[in-house]
Amino acid sequence: MAKINSFNFGFIVVDGKQYVYDVLILPDGTVREREPGKGRLGSHTITWNNVGKIVKEQPEVIVIGTGTSGLARLSGDTEVYLHQANLNLVVLPSFQAVEKFNQLVDEGKRVAALIHITC
Repeated sequence: MAKINSFNFGFIVVDGKQYVYDVLILPDGTVREREPGKGRLGSHTITWNNVGKIVKEQPEVIVIGTGTSGLARLSGDTEVYLHQANLNLVVLPSFQAVEKFNQLVDEGKRVAALIHITC
């Protein structure tokens, strides 16, 4: 399982590799680029296109990092679906989401994440 080594505005380091774009971290440790909505840094709206890839992997917990200031949000339909599906969802500003992700990994949970690296 992947671990997040560090995070700051504009970048994230996962298993020693630095990424300068929003990332999806799958339960098997695979790191993928989030499909950007605006330029390379992605939109402040997190859509089903972004989260659906994570849900397919059937994690025990999904962690969403909403940016350094917590400005990113789940789209309305995505939020409704995730809550209706009764998934274990944690939505936090990215600094806190990174800590929660690593804590869950340390607990042996099958966890996935989407981390927004700006705002």
